Amino acid sequence: MNALPVEPRPVRLILDLDPRSAAPAGTLTARSGTASRFTGWVGLTRAIELALATERGKAAATEGEHP
Repeated sequence: MNALPVEPRPVRLILDLDPRSAAPAGTLTARSGTASRFTGWVGLTRAIELALATERGKAAATEGEHP
């Protein structure tokens, strides 16, 4: 029997920015509690990519589990 495809859930991230910084700087925290510090637009983009990769890895691991 084939399992039904699971609808992807949105990934919730918390963005804390340093208001004193000229460039975007702060911390990006994933739902799991993992926090990534960043500086600049490229750093923010990288922090988002890492958080998404972590969530995708968790989703892939969950899809492989069977009750």
